[in-house]
Amino acid sequence: MASTVAIGSDGAATLPSGYNAVLNTWAATLSRTTQVTTGFGAVGASRRASAVHDITGSIGGMPKYDATTHIPLPVTATIPTDQAGGQLVLTVAAGCTLTFNAVFSSYAFSVTQDGASTISYNFEMNDSDGAALAWDEGS
Repeated sequence: MASTVAIGSDGAATLPSGYNAVLNTWAATLSRTTQVTTGFGAVGASRRASAVHDITGSIGGMPKYDATTHIPLPVTATIPTDQAGGQLVLTVAAGCTLTFNAVFSSYAFSVTQDGASTISYNFEMNDSDGAALAWDEGS
């Protein structure tokens, strides 16, 4: 059976309610911490991996404006709210998604004189059940 290779234009990201941007990039790191369990007299290191998985990363794109529903992050009047995140869906390709609750730890705006205006959102998983991974294996 032939396989298909995912390419960047197959991807997507869906921000939680209250966050708005035209997204064109995302990166995520899935990790587990490890602990050295080497005892006295051992010749090499022994490690044990935690059962707790973590996901951190960033999403970026272009901010939208000129409409009340286009504010790129949750605000009340003109002050950012304490809403820290919600459900995040990262898509590699059709049928290949990573879905989890996330908190946003920072936002960065950038503007260059020659036309590029960007926003990026840094996120961390905030989901005690872990992420839901869907991967299309075909038939």
